[in-house]
Amino acid sequence: MQEFDFTLLLHKRFTGEITPSESAALDAWLEQSPQNAQLADQYLRVWAEAPEGRTHDFRLDMNAEFRRLLVRLDGADRRTPAKTVTIGRMWMRVAAAVAFLLVATWGYRQFMAPAPGVFVENVHRDGGNRLVVLPDGSRVWLRQNATIKYPEQFFAHERRVELTGEAYFDVAHRAEQPFRIGLEHGGLVEVLGTQFNVRAVAGADETCVLVRSGKVRYAPTGKSESTILRANDRAVFSRKNAHLSLTKAQTLNELTWQTGRLEFDSTPLRYVVADLEKHYGATIEVQNKEMLDCVYSNTLTVQTLEEVLESFSLIYKFRVSHPASGHYRLESGKCN
Repeated sequence: MQEFDFTLLLHKRFTGEITPSESAALDAWLEQSPQNAQLADQYLRVWAEAPEGRTHDFRLDMNAEFRRLLVRLDGADRRTPAKTVTIGRMWMRVAAAVAFLLVATWGYRQFMAPAPGVFVENVHRDGGNRLVVLPDGSRVWLRQNATIKYPEQFFAHERRVELTGEAYFDVAHRAEQPFRIGLEHGGLVEVLGTQFNVRAVAGADETCVLVRSGKVRYAPTGKSESTILRANDRAVFSRKNAHLSLTKAQTLNELTWQTGRLEFDSTPLRYVVADLEKHYGATIEVQNKEMLDCVYSNTLTVQTLEEVLESFSLIYKFRVSHPASGHYRLESGKCN
């Protein structure tokens, strides 16, 4: 851990924003030496004694603060008789002074400096999908009725946006600047370098996260409890039951609204049929249940359902009938 990292982690612990991995790293740093614990205690006292409601007219004189802190540390040693100050102890005092000033400077920049403006991107009810390019170059596709909020410029320590509705994210990788998505009901998604979809529709009970590539950390309630999702992982959280369901997606065709295509790669027909029903809003009845284990590979873009089922009849020897509006029946059949 770098020398300055602990100040940010301490602040995040005090505000309740620290993640489990960050908390473990901070604990390990505190246990490394008594000096680390002492510096952390000094920071805690500064935090606890800081007055609330400071205005933006705060001014920080680095030179004066540095001299004042060294005088206080030197005075504390003078009040302790028969105590030798070693070179190591002197450098520890200097390190403590520098750490204090770094904390003060960082705190000023994060909490005293004027906050950047906020843009609000809102997809209209009668509109289609919209591509939004964020300040870091990340791309977000918003589905109809989705809203995303983000700052004009991201803070140095994180990139944070707020989402309501459904959106597909292609996040620019910056290991030193985590990308976090706050959800309407308090959930939090932290990106670890990935492409993924988030559905958090206002008024709906369930929130869904589906990862296309890479991995993300998902905290359903925004607290320390979280889970890591990797490629093809699908997490659904029910607020009503406080239950998180984790599954492996057999296809990624929930993303058809963004990709514009259905993709199947040696996919069992049971999953192909389910995706076709959802995409076309129809019912497809396969009478020979053994056929559901046959595999299918293709990419569908502008084909109608009738055209897709006609190709099924050629590939699998199905007899296709259309007994009612929105209802299709596949009879017989043979796997290749």
